[in-house]
Amino acid sequence: MSTKKQTKKTKAYIPREQWPFIEVLADEFYRSFEGVEVYAAEIIPQQTNVLLKFAQKKLPTLEGLEHAKRIRRVPGADKLQVLLCLASALPEQELTSLFATQELESVQVVTVSISKYAPLNREQYEAWNKSWPLTFREDTRLDPKFSQEDFDTIRSNISLLDHTTVVCRIVDPATNQVMAEERDSRDSHPLHHAVINSIDVVAQKERELAGGVGRMKRAANQMVGEEEETQKSRYLCTGYDIYITYEPCAMCAMALVHSRVARVFYNIPSKTGALGTNYKIHAHPSLNHHYRVFKNILDVSDVLDSTLVDQEL
Repeated sequence: MSTKKQTKKTKAYIPREQWPFIEVLADEFYRSFEGVEVYAAEIIPQQTNVLLKFAQKKLPTLEGLEHAKRIRRVPGADKLQVLLCLASALPEQELTSLFATQELESVQVVTVSISKYAPLNREQYEAWNKSWPLTFREDTRLDPKFSQEDFDTIRSNISLLDHTTVVCRIVDPATNQVMAEERDSRDSHPLHHAVINSIDVVAQKERELAGGVGRMKRAANQMVGEEEETQKSRYLCTGYDIYITYEPCAMCAMALVHSRVARVFYNIPSKTGALGTNYKIHAHPSLNHHYRVFKNILDVSDVLDSTLVDQEL
């Protein structure tokens, strides 16, 4: 019996610059060049090994500057420049005296400005590399992957929400099943924000699955469930997508951290927003969970009067 091989259809992913919305990244991704002064020795290539051994034994380490290449060629000359140490580590006169003790009097010391931080994206690398050569390896595997089908699903989910108020929808991206959809009800209780209400609905469902004795925890390899067994072992919102009309406040942003959501899509920034406007809680380095955040999913003029955009939420 002959069997036909099934070819797996691969999605066509769309590059970041063509996304119809914006990812809210940590401030470090938007950082401008900030230089730090470093001593460099200008030498002929034959002196390289001697100078590197001298720097290793006699000079302070270049701690925190591992992203800078140690050697660069001087343009238009048969010479090299070798990084030695931070200019703030010792006076230039003391450095010159150390050279004299090692019979390196002919070495010329110059001060160069190199990037204080390692580049996090290609734009930073191309701009900062002009000052001094840097190492950079772009790992595109860390970038979110979106196809046109994904964009259609995202827009569909958020366009169905009532943008005249705050509404939060929690969706399982594996099945596009709506796990909860609640709106702001602070008229009955000050803590009843849309995000809190939606998470509470998911928690109630999990308590029911657990027989009313608490929530079931979900293993790391079960972040997105497709089978019945996985459905019974979930922990709150791990792996779920959040769609919300307005940018969440700090309380809701932290609730999403503790709920282990995967992605948050919001349409309109708010005065009290904590996912881009005032803070970027999702990207805070001290937190034990981080989720992706995307904003401006729809054109504001398509969903509400612009006078509502500045309301405090």
